[in-house]
Amino acid sequence: MLKLDVPFVPDEEYVDFLARNVERLTSVHFSLYDPALCDARQRMETHKPQSIIAGLNKLGSTQRFVLLNSRLHDPQRYFDAKHLTQAADRLTMLADEAGIQGLIFGDPYYLQALGDHAPQLAARLEAIPTVNAQLDSPGRVYAMLEMIRDTPFCPPSKLVLDRNLNRDFERLEPTVDALRRSLPDIKIHLIANEGCLHHCPYKPTHNAHIAMVNQKLCDDRTFDINREYGCIRRFLQHPESFLVSPFIRPEDMDHYAPYVDGIKLCGRNKGTKFLMTAFSAYANGQYDGNLLDIMDAMGDLSGHVHIHNERIPADFVHRVGRCQSNCSQCQYCNDIAESAVELLGVQIPEM
Repeated sequence: MLKLDVPFVPDEEYVDFLARNVERLTSVHFSLYDPALCDARQRMETHKPQSIIAGLNKLGSTQRFVLLNSRLHDPQRYFDAKHLTQAADRLTMLADEAGIQGLIFGDPYYLQALGDHAPQLAARLEAIPTVNAQLDSPGRVYAMLEMIRDTPFCPPSKLVLDRNLNRDFERLEPTVDALRRSLPDIKIHLIANEGCLHHCPYKPTHNAHIAMVNQKLCDDRTFDINREYGCIRRFLQHPESFLVSPFIRPEDMDHYAPYVDGIKLCGRNKGTKFLMTAFSAYANGQYDGNLLDIMDAMGDLSGHVHIHNERIPADFVHRVGRCQSNCSQCQYCNDIAESAVELLGVQIPEM
């Protein structure tokens, strides 16, 4: 069974849960909940750095990576020595007191600026591209690694390939084969439970909106925008889209074992009950219930839609793993959705 990279939050019950299951972990990723280190999710809560450090140190030798994966930053921050010093101080504290291996970044400009400002710190930390870098081919990977080499940061020990390769084995297989031959020391992961639209056309703008909110450049209307004009509207108007989404079911994890070294789970803003449920499902390779209960992005609709996981055919991954993504000409997911996807008819509220 593949090991898991999971979100970390310093909730005592969750920390104890991870400590009991540490043999199933390959790594954890976490937000510092700090304006000096912006990540790619809305700030739903805050935690003190010392509680984060204390929790991380209960996980033994598990690798830990801080999230610095905002899609963009206020451009002034690239040139703001005071801000860059604050960010470097936070990272130094995490390296000294929690033994972090590196950071997960989403803005290459910011990575270069931070590395130039604090080269000695950067030399201690790996720079790992966010999954939102859409590393879906060897060429994209090599271009990203060339950029990292021009910074003082250490090269990544792992890469999370683009989510859409989950449903495209004709590209996943040669991509992994090429990376294994050229980069044998780098571990390869896939993300399992984000649950975004397949080749989501809204995601780049959505990520930019979240970054703008976290930088206090605008108010947060991201949920309203998605409900009125984006993915929520699409999902509810086209229920088959839930099944087209490039998630990996817990039951299908073993199918990916020949290709990758680990599976990433997400959902750090959804609470510890969600995280423990998702972890248990993927650790056990099975989930009986509403599939949305263990999905991150689509999971926002779990009170309005029930996807009966037990009604999804056992050969599902074999069919969708080599899908041509031409949904208008294929009725496979439509046919499954008729029995597996149940709309509960509850109005989606304004946020």
